[in-house]
Amino acid sequence: MQPAFDLSSTFVHLADGGSGEAVEVTRSLWRGSAGGRRCDRLVGTFDFASARDLHSSMQEMHPEADEVLFLVSGAIDLVLDDGDEERTIPLGPGQAAIVPRGVWHRLVMRNPGRLLFINSRTGMQTRSAG
Repeated sequence: MQPAFDLSSTFVHLADGGSGEAVEVTRSLWRGSAGGRRCDRLVGTFDFASARDLHSSMQEMHPEADEVLFLVSGAIDLVLDDGDEERTIPLGPGQAAIVPRGVWHRLVMRNPGRLLFINSRTGMQTRSAG
């Protein structure tokens, strides 16, 4: 059994078969899936203190699976691209939202805090908002 770790510097890769593996957060992790392999689900947290820490001007989309967002602290707006318009879901501490697979979305900070996410990076895409 692995000792306790910080979920902001070591994420957890959850395989479809039920196993979990600690994955060190590196630059290459953000460019692909966990260690270059298929990433069924990735669980982690990150702190945000400014709009730059979130992807408020960039949308992302996860085609392989829904994404779960749980706000540990702070306040954000989850902005979903709903066809011709955007739909905003405000989140406060202790609140969660599910972003359906294939839906473009972005996060806008209202107050600094910490966010926990569960998503699949496989096939993830990004684009400029607006």
